[in-house]
Amino acid sequence: MNENRDNKFMIGFFIGGLIGAGLMFLMGTKEGKKVEKMIEKKGKETLDDLEEKVDELKEKGEELIKKGEAIKEQFMEQIEDKKEDLTEEASKRLDNALASVVEVQEKGVTATTNLRKRLFKNVPKR
Repeated sequence: MNENRDNKFMIGFFIGGLIGAGLMFLMGTKEGKKVEKMIEKKGKETLDDLEEKVDELKEKGEELIKKGEAIKEQFMEQIEDKKEDLTEEASKRLDNALASVVEVQEKGVTATTNLRKRLFKNVPKR
């Protein structure tokens, strides 16, 4: 267990040394300062590019939301139109069905009356 601890300490010590050497190079030499300025410049450019991309994505997102709303409204209008058409069609069919029922009843009454006349023509009425 101590050996594992010693290895971790040595790895940490080595990494710390590399970081320190890198910082000394960047801060203590002319070439390091040039590299530092170049890194800073690239970082700013990258941030600017990212801001532009974020703005573009926001605009596209807003456009998609508007298109979605328009599609939703159009879909709702179509549903309302279809609902009205279906309601109207159902009413017509119901009216036709009721008219057929009335017609069948009338034929039934007529048929019953005719049947009574033929079968019971000799039977006195009360």
